[in-house]
Amino acid sequence: MTLPKTSLQTRLTLLVLCTVLLFGLAASYESYKNALHEADEIFDAQLVQFAQNLMIMARHSGSNDEQIEQMSTTIYNFQKIFVFQVWSTNSEPPKSLFRSSNIAGMVATQMPDDGFSDGQWQGEHWRYYRQHDKQRSLDVLVGENNRDRNELAQEVAWHNVAPFLFGLPFIALFSMLAIRFGLRPLRNLTDSLAQLTPEQLTPVTLQDAPKEIAPVIDALNSLLGRITRTIENERRFTADASHELRTPIAALQAQVQAAQLSDSETERNECLAKALQGTERMAHLVEQLLTLSRLDETESAIKLESVNLNELTQECCAELGPNALGKNIEIGFTPQIHPALSGSADMLRILLRNLLDNAIRYTPQGGKVDVTLRLPDVQQIELEISDSGIGVAAEQLALLGQRFHRVSPNVADGVGLGLSIVQRIAEIHHAKITFRRAATLGGLSVKVCFPVS
Repeated sequence: MTLPKTSLQTRLTLLVLCTVLLFGLAASYESYKNALHEADEIFDAQLVQFAQNLMIMARHSGSNDEQIEQMSTTIYNFQKIFVFQVWSTNSEPPKSLFRSSNIAGMVATQMPDDGFSDGQWQGEHWRYYRQHDKQRSLDVLVGENNRDRNELAQEVAWHNVAPFLFGLPFIALFSMLAIRFGLRPLRNLTDSLAQLTPEQLTPVTLQDAPKEIAPVIDALNSLLGRITRTIENERRFTADASHELRTPIAALQAQVQAAQLSDSETERNECLAKALQGTERMAHLVEQLLTLSRLDETESAIKLESVNLNELTQECCAELGPNALGKNIEIGFTPQIHPALSGSADMLRILLRNLLDNAIRYTPQGGKVDVTLRLPDVQQIELEISDSGIGVAAEQLALLGQRFHRVSPNVADGVGLGLSIVQRIAEIHHAKITFRRAATLGGLSVKVCFPVS
């Protein structure tokens, strides 16, 4: 069974009313106890005063016959119901001097102890006060029905709680209005979010937003920014992939058709060889596109591990050694230190492979590639890869890293995504990349500075 959904305004109103009602009832109960205590003190003082007055009357009375006083009926609210009796203790048993008419039947042996006491009489609870005068041999007993005390306490408590109970609907009404006014920023936020579309995810802004809502707006804007970047990456990836795959697919179709139409075996073999080269280029392009797509989806929260950059660089140099040997290129590695870097070993391997692959591709036959690791200070690790290739003009250095941008497409095969992948991995590791002309070898020098965590 599912509970019905209620609005935040209804929940807050109910919580406020329940809280007010709870404290109101607690205050009423406390008021009742205080009123009962005060009534007890007032009525006890009246009992003492009444007993003292009776004692004075008994001292000045010269009659030895019992006198009975008729008690008037109660005609006012909280008019007390008293009983009293006065005994002379000169005789045994004590002789009753005078009493109220409603205390018939009580004898001196039934009197409570001196002072205040409580007891049951005629099926009701009574409060008694007894005072003894040994010098004049007099005993005075006065009693009062506790019903009046309770009625007074209840009346006081009711007068305290009645305005609260009758005012509860007004409290609910004004609470709802106040909460509705207080929740207006949330309604404005809802209206702002309702206007957003996948094509236009602009940041949400609210004038005079409360401090409690400001973090929510910041988190929403951060989420909208990430969603916008993700959508842009998907669109760019789709556009780039369709654009870059169109040309090699068309070339592959042309070569296959040429091979089908050719009568010469030599020409067919040449067409098939070019078609094979085209498929290899498309395979490389798809691999790079998939790598770049995965990196675009990767956030900064990667699984960190301790990576020995020295060993990782040696492994990558060994993996690409056959490519270098095929062009008679010498790869020099200078491990000046053995740095331990906090990062992703798989991503760093992709970074190294792409940098080394680019250096080998754009270095002519018999050239050289130098790989250097150094620790300029305790705050960073530098990885530098230089080659003796044709280099890059100064005005072209700023364009390196742009997707599908190739500086010299006629010099080497490529798809223009290697440095884009390198830059994305560097961003994930909070590293900085700089491109410049190699001072010694004359080609391109790529330096990656990793922060030491």
